[in-house]
Amino acid sequence: MTDTPFKTPNEHLIITLPNERQLTLSSPTSVAETAAAIGPGLARQALAGRVNGQLVDVCDPITHDAHVQVITPNEPEGLEIIRHSCAHLVGHAVKQLYPSAEMVIGPVINDGFYYDIAYERPFTPEDMAAIETRMKALISQDYAVVKQRVPREEALSIFRERGEHYKQQLIDDMPEESHLGLYYPKARKASPNRAVI
Repeated sequence: MTDTPFKTPNEHLIITLPNERQLTLSSPTSVAETAAAIGPGLARQALAGRVNGQLVDVCDPITHDAHVQVITPNEPEGLEIIRHSCAHLVGHAVKQLYPSAEMVIGPVINDGFYYDIAYERPFTPEDMAAIETRMKALISQDYAVVKQRVPREEALSIFRERGEHYKQQLIDDMPEESHLGLYYPKARKASPNRAVI
């Protein structure tokens, strides 16, 4: 199947699943909405997806007919996605406890993940305990991280205002990217908090 031209939000599109079953959903849709259309259990387990073979976040819009695979913790990519999400959770907890900390990078590695953080002093064991406690509190709030794609200049402006020099440098090192995905923390039952990591 080839992609169809862009469809307006009032039109429908065909989502083809790995077993060749097809769903008709309103455009735009997402991996999360596709999983929910299949069933509530899959919707709860959905971590990400593959759309026409490309790895995407569960919230990324799908605007064309597409082949969609929902990725769960049982998929090979599932553990890597969980680790990536944990890195974001560390970042959110650190920024809430230590607002002047500068977030550098938080990549996934073979046996876990790490986050490089620039701060005025090394973190102490007490700091690490506080970060872990804050992470647990965020998890207990049914804490979500919402991705928003923004133009490159807007991302640079946000990080400039926050004094996040390392994030600005990372963006400068990606001149081919016209839009970037920024992640905003949000409790599922509350309004979005505009702190960006």
